[in-house]
Amino acid sequence: MSYLILARKWRPQTFEEVVGQQVITKTLKNAIQQNRVAHAFLFCGPRGVGKTSVARILAKALNCERGPTPEPCGECPACREIAHGTNLDIHEIDGASNNGVDEIRKLKETVAYLPVSVRYKVYIIDEVHMLSKGAFNALLKTLEEPPEHVVFILATTEPHKIPLTILSRCQRYDFRRIPFQLMVSHLKKIVEREGFEADEKALMLVAREATGSLRDAEVVLDQLLLISDNRKISIEDARSVLSVVDSTVMMRVLDCIVRQASEELLTLIHELMDAGTDLAYFYRSFLLFLHDLLLLKAAGDRSVAMERGPEEIRQMRDKIQSVSLEQIEQWIQVFHDRERFILQSEYARIGLEAALLRMIHLNQAVSVSALIKRLEEKLAGKGDTPPRYENRPVEDKLEKQPPVPKPLPSVGTSPHPARKEPSEKSDEGFFEGFLKFVKRKAMALSAQLSEASGFRWKGKVAEILFPPQSFSLKLLQSPEKGEQLKSLLEEFSGREVGRVVCKEGGPQKAFPGKKNTRPTRGEIREHPAVKDVLGILGGRLVEVKPIGKKSKEEA
Repeated sequence: MSYLILARKWRPQTFEEVVGQQVITKTLKNAIQQNRVAHAFLFCGPRGVGKTSVARILAKALNCERGPTPEPCGECPACREIAHGTNLDIHEIDGASNNGVDEIRKLKETVAYLPVSVRYKVYIIDEVHMLSKGAFNALLKTLEEPPEHVVFILATTEPHKIPLTILSRCQRYDFRRIPFQLMVSHLKKIVEREGFEADEKALMLVAREATGSLRDAEVVLDQLLLISDNRKISIEDARSVLSVVDSTVMMRVLDCIVRQASEELLTLIHELMDAGTDLAYFYRSFLLFLHDLLLLKAAGDRSVAMERGPEEIRQMRDKIQSVSLEQIEQWIQVFHDRERFILQSEYARIGLEAALLRMIHLNQAVSVSALIKRLEEKLAGKGDTPPRYENRPVEDKLEKQPPVPKPLPSVGTSPHPARKEPSEKSDEGFFEGFLKFVKRKAMALSAQLSEASGFRWKGKVAEILFPPQSFSLKLLQSPEKGEQLKSLLEEFSGREVGRVVCKEGGPQKAFPGKKNTRPTRGEIREHPAVKDVLGILGGRLVEVKPIGKKSKEEA
């Protein structure tokens, strides 16, 4: 057959023609120019990115009649024979089918002989990771110290399967996936040289589906040249060959999820089934679509502008204006969790519908961050009117406290109310009055102070004592709480307060009605802070554990 597929016809013949591997080609050209070519190379990378092509170009560069040269002529007998794979001194070995010890021993026997017609013998072992352990061991010594006329080039898609003893004897080059724009430009050049026209959207679709493999893209392009009418490739042709789900379908699914239209979404899935859509392929496509949504929400247009058209990006951005980044992350997690059900089950439709409906229900739930924000606002006393909740008991309303009359300041005295300097004996009564005062000013702070087990004055320093491992103590030891307590204490006592210290300490004297034993479950349930938390989260008290101790089940 005289016809060559595009992947072979447009295989690069020089370093300059290699697409997307500029760092590697530049390094190899410099090595040839400086006469510092290694005796063993390891080319790593995904399929279809140029590993074998670069190996052949390197073989030509070393054996060209004008060389060694970084620019082989391609016209001398050596270059032509290597390009056609007919040179007796250039050995291309398939590691998958020649992976035994006997094959490597035969290779070692031929290594010692001088090349017949060229300067170097080059052994290109493709898929080298398929060699057996014994074959690798047989290759070790030869790979480390080959004759001067021998160069080894090992190529693999899975370098992690190669023994470290082999890796340490090779100069490693990692080939990267072909960038999206470079691939589109290369496909456009091929189409023009073949005398065809192509819709740019069609080439973008081919490049995106190739996922960085130029050979895969060229194979698909070969099919498109056959199916196209009037020598022009359209986006419809690309979708039919690739069996790609139209992006408008993705938009409709996203719209149903955002609007929480469950019935409409199920109808859409039914339409896809009637159209013969491969649901496994739809799953992969929609997962990539969600990934682009995540990038668009997190980093803006630039993250996905290279992969999709401007109009499609604008539609995606409009659809997710009311969607948070956290929601998109949850969608991806839900879809990823259903992967096995959809891809490996006979009931892929059930798994797909369940995943999409789950995504709708996630939109109806309140996010954890929103609940935490509401809880912080409530405990901080923000807002004049606290929010009402259906499960909040009526008796939870705050009892109105009668205002405490303040004596009028006498002439020539301080504007603060005149109060008797409290002594240590009256600390208990003073603190009880202070608690009532704080309850009117800051309810959340009052709830935290109610756990105090003692109070005392030390000059201008007020000490508030708490039992060991008190949760409220940790909250009140922040600088902001200290300033708030100092301000309230000065307002209540009418005296100057240097600072307020909250610390651990046994109860100096138990306040009237205050128990020094562990509080009961009922007392904890009636605690104002606990009531606020249960009301905001809509929860109920299930278990009470002392801080720092394990329950019987945990023990």
